[in-house]
Amino acid sequence: MALKPSLIPDKSSDQDISYWQRASSLESGRAEILRRVAHGDPLSDILNLLCAKAEDYNPDMMCSVLSLNEEDSTLHPIASVSLPKDYCAALDGVTIGLGVGSCGTAAFQKQRVVVEDINTHPYWAQYKALALGAGLQACWSEPIIGKAGKVFGTFAMYYALPRSPLDEDIQFIETHANLAAIVFENDLARKKLITANELLNQTIDQRNQQLMQTNEELSNVLVQQALDNSHSLKAEKLSMTKKLLSGFAHEINTPVGIATTAITFTQDMINQFISDIENNRLNKKDALHNFREMNDSVQLTERNLKKTADLIVKFKEIDICFGDSSKSQFLISEFLKDFKESMQPKLGPYSLEFEAKSEAYCHSKSALWQVLSQLVDNSIEHGFKNSKSGSIGIHVSQNKKELIINYQDNGIGISEEERISVFEPFFSTQRSSGKVGLGLNIINNTVTNTYHGQIRLVDSPVGARYEIRFPLS
Repeated sequence: MALKPSLIPDKSSDQDISYWQRASSLESGRAEILRRVAHGDPLSDILNLLCAKAEDYNPDMMCSVLSLNEEDSTLHPIASVSLPKDYCAALDGVTIGLGVGSCGTAAFQKQRVVVEDINTHPYWAQYKALALGAGLQACWSEPIIGKAGKVFGTFAMYYALPRSPLDEDIQFIETHANLAAIVFENDLARKKLITANELLNQTIDQRNQQLMQTNEELSNVLVQQALDNSHSLKAEKLSMTKKLLSGFAHEINTPVGIATTAITFTQDMINQFISDIENNRLNKKDALHNFREMNDSVQLTERNLKKTADLIVKFKEIDICFGDSSKSQFLISEFLKDFKESMQPKLGPYSLEFEAKSEAYCHSKSALWQVLSQLVDNSIEHGFKNSKSGSIGIHVSQNKKELIINYQDNGIGISEEERISVFEPFFSTQRSSGKVGLGLNIINNTVTNTYHGQIRLVDSPVGARYEIRFPLS
């Protein structure tokens, strides 16, 4: 792309000469990139050259290109010259979404995202420590969009200090994102051509034979799969029922046993007390001692019966399907304002920020309230354990078919071992503190039964991140 007339200097000077030298180098670099594309060089080599030539033009800038995996909506570093390797590695596999840094948001919204100061921008609330640790304080990201609106990834420009873009910077990032789109389109076309050539090398008879064999195998697989699914569903329901009953019995046995023992002890004390009265063996000192022991025993019984009652309430909530008296729709933005205000006493030293599209709406307010409040409880009790600070971000977006809630904290996160069982009933890493382990299971049931959606734990370089999706209808 040629330089705009408005960017051409009016007079000759050392500064002008330097400008023309950099501009000439930039045009030469772009030409070299297109030559590499024409020669069929590897994709990563061409994109690394793109970043290198861009940084030659502006040494204050650090560039990167992330590619988008459309199947699982994740970003992966493919090119960078000067960014720290540890920082790039931390971004590998990050799921795109509203509020997921500059690149995650740009790829999700298919729009340019300019973050002038990472220290203060809400999109970087959960990843601020990661960026600042790499010496990065500003990030502008442009989605790399090809034909028919296909998003290939993002082209990002980082700076070591907070910075706002000039018109020249906007032109620069647009041009390089478009150039990267050409590179990606060419690579995709080349792969399709290779695949097409391989298919053409097969004879018609071979392809027909393969098709017939595949159809036969597929038919057999579908029949067997239908049978297996039927048996598997019944076995899974039976197994889950047994597991729930076994877990509940185990949980409730301890407080019931303690309460029973305490009641027996109290009954023995009462019988002894009656006997002492009848035989005139009771004095004031012994009477007071007996009353105190009976009072302690009664309090112990009361505490454990209350714990039993709480467990029963929790157990009843395992398969709950909220039946709000009103399922009328409400605006998410107004709901989150009320939710944040209500959570302030519980949050204490921790912060909660949210962002929601003004037109985003939902239904069954009490169900959503319980889902989010339980996630906040998890962040406080687990994510921020032994920490005097922490932040929670809730970002909500909506497309034509579904509502997407992205919840993230910057706490200690969840280990690989815990991730496998995190939504199972009675799973808890804090048994010693009296946690039953039903919170996330109830959330999962609520999202499934009330909203016919799903909640999943998403990979994140910082803290714990949950993505909730459910249809609007």
